[in-house]
Amino acid sequence: CELRVSDERYQKVQVELKHTVELLHEEQERIVKIEAIKKSLEVEVKQLSVRLEEVEVNAVAGSRRIIGKLEARLRDIEVDLEEERRKHAETIKILRKKERSVKEVYIQIEEDQKNLQILQDALEKANQKIAAYKRQLVEQEQCSQQCVTKVRRFQRELEAAEDRADVAESNLHLVRAKHRTFVTTSTVPGSQVYLVQETTRTVNETSSS
Repeated sequence: CELRVSDERYQKVQVELKHTVELLHEEQERIVKIEAIKKSLEVEVKQLSVRLEEVEVNAVAGSRRIIGKLEARLRDIEVDLEEERRKHAETIKILRKKERSVKEVYIQIEEDQKNLQILQDALEKANQKIAAYKRQLVEQEQCSQQCVTKVRRFQRELEAAEDRADVAESNLHLVRAKHRTFVTTSTVPGSQVYLVQETTRTVNETSSS
């Protein structure tokens, strides 16, 4: 009985030993794998460290270049900003001058409007006076036309009277010519002068004319 118990214990021990050996073997394989992984990781770490150093160097150099560019850009921006401030100040001055000019123009426009209103009122009064003068002129022209008509009529009457006077004067000359005295003289020295008047003939001719 004890032998059987011992045998069972031995078998159990063998089983446990085998299991332990298997576990140990598995653990050794795991350790080998871990060592391999460790070595691989160490290599990768070294590579990453080198790359990190390179990246840091490049990053520092790039950062310096970028910082230099940014500083140069900042200086340019500051110069531009100062120029813009100067231009803004000049623009403000010009704007204030323009505002004063605009105010002066507004004041001048108001004065011009007042003067224009005064001129319009004066023009309206002048137009009224002109209209009155035109009416008076028309009336005077009508009166003048009437006077001219009268003058022309008087002129025609005067011309007719002058014509009649001319005719009368001509008739008078004829009458005087017909009543003239005919004087007959002798060619012999010491002869008598005979005065002959044609009274009857002249009277008859005057009556017939």
